[in-house]
Amino acid sequence: MSFAKYKDLIEYGDTVIIYMGYDNMVQFRVEKNAIHQTKFGAVKHDSLVGKRFGCKLFCSRGYVYVLHPTPELWTINLPHRTQILYSTDISMIVTQLDLKPGSVVIEAGKNIKCHFIVTRGPKVTDIIISMIGV
Repeated sequence: MSFAKYKDLIEYGDTVIIYMGYDNMVQFRVEKNAIHQTKFGAVKHDSLVGKRFGCKLFCSRGYVYVLHPTPELWTINLPHRTQILYSTDISMIVTQLDLKPGSVVIEAGKNIKCHFIVTRGPKVTDIIISMIGV
């Protein structure tokens, strides 16, 4: 399935995103005789084939929407992992990179709010500039 091309009907092998709410989405590949469980009931893959993307699918305890994956939905839907760096970790990174006052380091990441400041004691020696990853 391509993010660049939109298609109307769901086929076997397509990746779909099941929308159950803003903070509750799952993605899976449509396979023959497979079933995916949601909090609203079971979604039978065979019942998706031939339906239009964006359709409302009724389950035993409610309904879900079957969406075509877009880059925005895919980004929201994937699990986001974060890494906490403690001062001992930061010290090792600074030492291994041979950073000195005035060094410029660019951090590439997915989160625009990931500003990272390297300190040696109470004085800030280097600022690592945060950028949105591509």
